[in-house]
Amino acid sequence: MSSEKITQLAIKRHDIDASHFQETYSQEVAKHGKRETVFLYGRKLVLDELTSILDKLPKGSKVLDVGCGTAHLTHWIKEKGFDVYGIEPSTEMYHYAKLNFPEIEIKQAISSKIPYPDNYFDLVVAFEVLRYLDKNENRKTFKEFHRILKKDGEFFITQVNLFCTDFYFIFHNLKSIYCKITNATHHHCNFTTSARQIKEVKDANFSEVKTVGRFIGSIRIFYKFGKKGGDIYSSIMEKLFGNQRFTKSFRKNLTGHLIVIGKK
Repeated sequence: MSSEKITQLAIKRHDIDASHFQETYSQEVAKHGKRETVFLYGRKLVLDELTSILDKLPKGSKVLDVGCGTAHLTHWIKEKGFDVYGIEPSTEMYHYAKLNFPEIEIKQAISSKIPYPDNYFDLVVAFEVLRYLDKNENRKTFKEFHRILKKDGEFFITQVNLFCTDFYFIFHNLKSIYCKITNATHHHCNFTTSARQIKEVKDANFSEVKTVGRFIGSIRIFYKFGKKGGDIYSSIMEKLFGNQRFTKSFRKNLTGHLIVIGKK
């Protein structure tokens, strides 16, 4: 499948999922089901990691949220005192973003063709975006990040671990086989590792790159059997692993969120 088709499938999927994400971010936590609960649980850990980056960034710095979706994250960054912008290729997501936060400048665009000038941003953020794109589009996106970032600017993204303990790699590939047999459409997933990401980012001429693993992947499995079981298991993991933050290659490659941070 071509890079262009994979990208279009990703956009189409987010058109379909737009109302679900709008509802997830808008509801009170008490109303969430098991699917939304585990999603927001993992997202909170990623936000903790992003906060440590934002805390070092001067107020008023320019931040771009790539694949901003409904723009709830974009608005969260803005409330912390930053000059924030967003881009989103999905038409449905884009409409929600403009409706939710009309005061934020949001453009309809993809990550490899960002409609802003060179050396414009201090930080670029992309949550759950590059995971839907193939390796070629990932490489083009890293080069585009390098173009729009100021000197010493950084990007912060999340990727999917190849060896995550939720065994999503196995599930995804079994589903791919089923979809081929039934002639159904199945989205792409860019499974990767810390070492691969470091190489790709350095190949895009970034001066520094580091990776961090957050969230015990197996927690997702237990939530599939019910919210109560998931809550119990996650509390055990919290006692064993604290904030579930890993910097050693072995453990971080097993986590539910592989965070990649590159510095120009």
